[in-house]
Amino acid sequence: MVQKRLETGVNGLDELLQGGIPHNNTVLLAGPAGSGKTTFALEYLYRGATEHNQTGLYVSFEETKDELINNLPFDWDLQGLIDEEKLHFVKYDPYQYEDIIDLIRTNIKQEDVDRVVIDSITAISLYVENVKDVRKLLLDMNEELKKNDVTTIYTGEIKSDKPEEISRFGVEAFISDGVITLILGEQGAELTNQILIRKMRGTDHDKKIHPFEFKDDGLKVYAEETSLSSEGSGGSEELF
Repeated sequence: MVQKRLETGVNGLDELLQGGIPHNNTVLLAGPAGSGKTTFALEYLYRGATEHNQTGLYVSFEETKDELINNLPFDWDLQGLIDEEKLHFVKYDPYQYEDIIDLIRTNIKQEDVDRVVIDSITAISLYVENVKDVRKLLLDMNEELKKNDVTTIYTGEIKSDKPEEISRFGVEAFISDGVITLILGEQGAELTNQILIRKMRGTDHDKKIHPFEFKDDGLKVYAEETSLSSEGSGGSEELF
């Protein structure tokens, strides 16, 4: 049986994933500040809406809708997609984190959502003091997303001085079906954008580091090129 996949729509990435992210998977998109996580996640929803007629839900713990639109480096009509109800945006108050799962469930069912972005799970730690509570919330959230037949990208921030620590809370990389790392490498005096697919269950994915760039209308991964990163592959942490 051929596994259904959702194309990310990021130029050059889907061929490294055997056609895209397996349907109903949850994927952790991890990287340091400024590595392009939010832009990547938005493109996943934008391409789904404009190229595959799939409805997206963006749950933000940090930026407002206007901030996301104003900071977007591309000329995408996100507001138009919101008006057409192909993209739904929720700015969530982490102080009320206890009911986040109900909010996600309600939005998925009411809007018939196909793709979900949670940006970012790292922000939860600013408001939840007990790490055990964060872990339980992430486990419960992941279970709920899987139940609702959606394909999800979580974003998570990696400390720039500890690139080997993919999981801030010791659980998110393990519960996710896939882990994609965005790397800020160094080339002389310049920072370079690089991407590594660390795991993707059910997929014989590419395992090399590739450069990517911000082009005029989206991201472009150079699938035929490989990079040597000063951060390497992010350490030797095992992912199950």
